[in-house]
Amino acid sequence: MAADAGPPISVLPSSRYGIMGRKNRNLDQFGGFNMLYLAWDIDGTLLLTNRAGYAALTDAIRDYLRLREPYQFKGTLAGRTDSGIIKEIITDVRGRCTSGWAAGLMLTYEMRLKQRLREHKGHLMANVEPTLRHCKEHHPEIGLTLMTGNTTEGARDKVTEYGIAPYFDFRHGGYGDLAEDRGDVARILYTRLYNDGLIQSPDEIILIGDTPRDVQCAAAIGSRCIIVLDGSEFRREDFTGATAPWRLLDKLPDDPESFCRLVTEPVPAKGK
Repeated sequence: MAADAGPPISVLPSSRYGIMGRKNRNLDQFGGFNMLYLAWDIDGTLLLTNRAGYAALTDAIRDYLRLREPYQFKGTLAGRTDSGIIKEIITDVRGRCTSGWAAGLMLTYEMRLKQRLREHKGHLMANVEPTLRHCKEHHPEIGLTLMTGNTTEGARDKVTEYGIAPYFDFRHGGYGDLAEDRGDVARILYTRLYNDGLIQSPDEIILIGDTPRDVQCAAAIGSRCIIVLDGSEFRREDFTGATAPWRLLDKLPDDPESFCRLVTEPVPAKGK
C-alpha cells in the first residue's frame, strides 16, 4: 500500500495542533507561522541529466524483459511517474503487468541509473544551487523537498550526483514509486507534511516544475505551482487555461532573495 489516505484536503484544522492533536512545532519556532514547503520536480526543473534516465530505462527494458530490439516509447515521458511508465511498458510487452514484474524492472532500472548518471554529463539548471543555498541559509521558514515522478532511490541518486542532495528533506517528499498517478503522489506529499505537523493547509506548499502535469498535480491538492521554462520541453503557450500556473518564469531569478520574496508573498484570501 503506497500511503494512507490522509486528512481530507478540504477539511483542515485552524488550531495550533495538527492531526490527532499533535502540536505544530513550527508555529512555536517561527512565532506563530507555519513552514512554507517548496516541493521541487527534478528533471527539467532542477537539472538535466543528458538523457541518463532514458538510457538507463532502455538498458533495463532490454536486460529485464529480454528484448532483442530497442523498445519504442509511446510519447513523452516528461511529467510522468516511473511506476506508471513501467506498468505501461510491461503491459505493452507482455500483455499484462504483475507487481513482481514491475518491481523487477524498477530495481533493474535503478541499478542501471547509477551507472548512466556517472557516464552522462548533465548540468544543474540556471541559479538552482544559489537559490537552494540561499533558502537554506537565510530562510529557516522555507522547507525544501521533492515532488517528482522519479522513484525514491532514483530521485536521491540524481540530486546526489549533481551535489544538491544536502538541501532537501527527503522524508517528506513525493516520489513516483509511491503511486502511478502524479496527483496521488502530490496527495502523499501533502499527507506526510500534514501528519508530521509541518503544515496545516495546501497553501503552505508550492510545487515547482516544468510541465503541465506539475500544474495539474498542484491543483489536485489545492496548492500553488511555479513553472520554470528553461529546462522544459514545453513552451509558454502550453501553460494556459487548466494548465496555467500561479507563476510562470523563464528561469530562476539571478537574485535568490527575489525568488524568496516571490514565494513568501501573502496568499490572497479565497474569494477576494
